Amino acid sequence: MANDSVGTTVILIRHAERNNSPTADPGPHLNAAGRARAQSLIHVFGKSSIEAIYTSHFTRSKETAQPLAAHLNNLATTQMDEALEIKNDILANHQGKTVVVIGHSDTVPDLINLLDGGSMPVINDSEFDNLFIVTVLGSSKASVTGLKYGEPS
Repeated sequence: MANDSVGTTVILIRHAERNNSPTADPGPHLNAAGRARAQSLIHVFGKSSIEAIYTSHFTRSKETAQPLAAHLNNLATTQMDEALEIKNDILANHQGKTVVVIGHSDTVPDLINLLDGGSMPVINDSEFDNLFIVTVLGSSKASVTGLKYGEPS
């Protein structure tokens, strides 16, 4: 785990807006608003020292990450779906660094909770502009900052 002298920064974002899809298609692509929101991540984090980007296996998560990853010298993304697996990988491999996780309305709050950031409210299906910064300072010691980015959703 991270030690008390060097914090690990985990930036958590829900994927951007997606096309409405039939129930049979669990993997819709981003729509125009979602592509614009994904591009806005370059403005927010384009000059940061992000070391890793995590996505789920879903297309919408990967498409949200793609512009930022490309801007950050084609930073490779890591695909993981389970919040506990993501937490363990971040704390084992990126201690003291900054990482981005592009997840979903259920995995973002779960991961914040697992990182000892406390219980988070439910992210509504229509919310895409939330951005959470969790600074992990040690075992059972983290702080959370909630922000908004891009156009309000």
